[in-house]
Amino acid sequence: MASIRPSANLPQGYQATVEATQSLTQVFQNILKKLSLPPKSNISEWADLERKLSPEASAEPGRWQTSRALYRLVIIDAMCDPAVETVVFMSGAQDRKTELLLNAIGFYICHEPSPILVLQPSLSLGQAFLKDRLAPMIHDSEVLVDPVQDARSRDANNTKLQKGFPGGHITIAGSNSPASLASRSIRICLADEIDRCPACAGSEGDPVALARKH
Repeated sequence: MASIRPSANLPQGYQATVEATQSLTQVFQNILKKLSLPPKSNISEWADLERKLSPEASAEPGRWQTSRALYRLVIIDAMCDPAVETVVFMSGAQDRKTELLLNAIGFYICHEPSPILVLQPSLSLGQAFLKDRLAPMIHDSEVLVDPVQDARSRDANNTKLQKGFPGGHITIAGSNSPASLASRSIRICLADEIDRCPACAGSEGDPVALARKH
């Protein structure tokens, strides 16, 4: 955009108008900059650039590096591929499976804000996940601090089992609690430790199937 430089030879009123126009132009430029969408990426790129592993939640704190285990690359990037509806993966214990789900959460908050459901084997494990894994990722990854709101006692979007952000929210559900799975409009469903989930959520049937229906 061309810049107009006021001249000392211009009439005072005209010069003031030019300066006001410049100020208004700068305001609109700042607004457009904030409204512009971030560059499109995939989950692995987002995690390598933005994700920080917290000392209280990881044995190896610091920046996430997908290259440390390249077999994860296909898994996590499939989770944002529009041609893929379901991703199922199984691996050994303590192989950072939950970290892949956290990377997906961070990516969707930043690039495709959506209602997200995280299914845990129980509500108590869900609360522990939110407190011990999700919250540290949010406060240690700078790009997530502003969008994800702090819990407030009177804020319906933020409770012990939910965190809100512009364009969506993260809701924690327990496979042992049919009520936590009921009547939710969800775009992204992430299920953790499904081998530890009960076969039935009360009388409602398979909790994983119930979660996927939303």
